[in-house]
Amino acid sequence: MRRFSKISSVVSATALTALLGTLALPASAMAVELSSSSPSYGDQISAIHNDFGKDVVIKSGIGVEDLKKMRDTVNDQSRQIEELKRSSGSSSSSSGREIDDLKSKVKEQDRQIDTLSRQVDDLKRNSGSSSSSSSNNSEISSLKQKLNDQDRAMDQLKRTVEELSRKVK
Repeated sequence: MRRFSKISSVVSATALTALLGTLALPASAMAVELSSSSPSYGDQISAIHNDFGKDVVIKSGIGVEDLKKMRDTVNDQSRQIEELKRSSGSSSSSSGREIDDLKSKVKEQDRQIDTLSRQVDDLKRNSGSSSSSSSNNSEISSLKQKLNDQDRAMDQLKRTVEELSRKVK
């Protein structure tokens, strides 16, 4: 059997192990020649086939070009998966920041509503003693309008927070 010092890079470790294991079998008397030449376009990967108790080397029907295409496809898919991971991570963190901002706005508006409610209560008490004062009535109306506006704004913010929460999930 002729040997070359360098084994072709196309022959994988598994195929080489299987090939050498077959050569070591006492029942098989195959002659296999390993070459250091590069694979050509039409080359096919060999496989070991058991033909009625006798191991024979056959063409697998899988070409070197097929293996290269599969390798390129796997590399492309790996790159796309990494890009998706990066893009989905950044969008979820920005959504999280938006949700946190909206929550702080809702809390601030809650505080403002509480303050306005206290002012309305104070005005009601004060208007009982001076009910003829038209300025108190206009202030009450103004405060009620502000309170209604704040309620609407808070409802809108709550809807926005719920929408963003659903998108993040």
